[in-house]
Amino acid sequence: MDLLVGLVLGLLCMGMVGWMAVHLVNTDQIDAKRVGLATPVEVLPAGVRALHMTIGASGTLSSLNTISMTARVSSLVTSVPVDLGDVVRKGDLLAGLDDRIFVAGVEAARVASDHDDKQVVRMETLEERGYGAATDTETARQTATAARQVVVQSEIDLGNTKIVAPVGSVVLTRTVNPGEITSIGEEVFELGPIEQVYMVAAVPTDKTGFVTLGMGADVEIDSFPGEIFKGVVVKIDAVASVTTRTFSAYIRINNSDLRLRPGVTGYARLERSHSTLAVPSVAILNPVGDQATVFIVDGENRARIREVRPGLMADGMTEILDGVQEGDRVVTVGQLELHDGDKVTINRAGPWNR
Repeated sequence: MDLLVGLVLGLLCMGMVGWMAVHLVNTDQIDAKRVGLATPVEVLPAGVRALHMTIGASGTLSSLNTISMTARVSSLVTSVPVDLGDVVRKGDLLAGLDDRIFVAGVEAARVASDHDDKQVVRMETLEERGYGAATDTETARQTATAARQVVVQSEIDLGNTKIVAPVGSVVLTRTVNPGEITSIGEEVFELGPIEQVYMVAAVPTDKTGFVTLGMGADVEIDSFPGEIFKGVVVKIDAVASVTTRTFSAYIRINNSDLRLRPGVTGYARLERSHSTLAVPSVAILNPVGDQATVFIVDGENRARIREVRPGLMADGMTEILDGVQEGDRVVTVGQLELHDGDKVTINRAGPWNR
């Protein structure tokens, strides 16, 4: 009996040792190669996946454009109710000019126009009765037309005695004061429109290829903690800064309530999401070098090296723009010891490894 027990135990030990040897060469690449067995690897199929990427960038708000407000008439300045840095809404008064001469001018022009209109009627009546010439009637019509144009210009000049903001803006410069007399064409204010402001975000140059026009952005402004402002990328600088290694992306933000001011700092998160062919990032060899590569396993269970062109990287996955097709079995574990043409065995076969 003892002999039988010893024999059984011996066989079990031999079986265990054999199983351990097989397991070892099936999981350790170096040992597998030593005994001439296929190299053990793990794979995942290349597939279309939704990748989402967030790019962070700090920046400063700007109005980008300015508006030069000039005097359209020459008159005495009677009031200037705004100062530097003031925020004004569309239609707000910036400066008032003495309008008495212009009011009188409108009244005189209207009287003259009314007289000329009546003269046209009189000449047409005389012509119909045979007492007037057609040339006289036409002259009267031309005179009446010119008089109406004078009325229009007089009304425009009267309107120009009030200099108003054309859009919601911040006052950048003011060069006029009460008691001065304006000159036609003289710049009296410079405004920075802020109904839409722009976050000039400094994006790292290694993200250049991932920032595109129309991308959405969540912007946090330092002076409004906890509040998110929605924006859209509308412009991207073509040249990056050599000093900071960043390029500027301009994010437009609606600011109809005029709360946001140029010069305020903040932080933007640019969001990009799209469906694309992707593989696990760990599968890519030399991902940032001259030539990125992956190993795929062909139908004969041999490793084949492929040059690839990687794109967006997010969530542990990398977009593949060229070099791999959907369904290719890409080696994710064990690729560091592989050579092109090596025989492989796939470990941990699962739904995605078969």
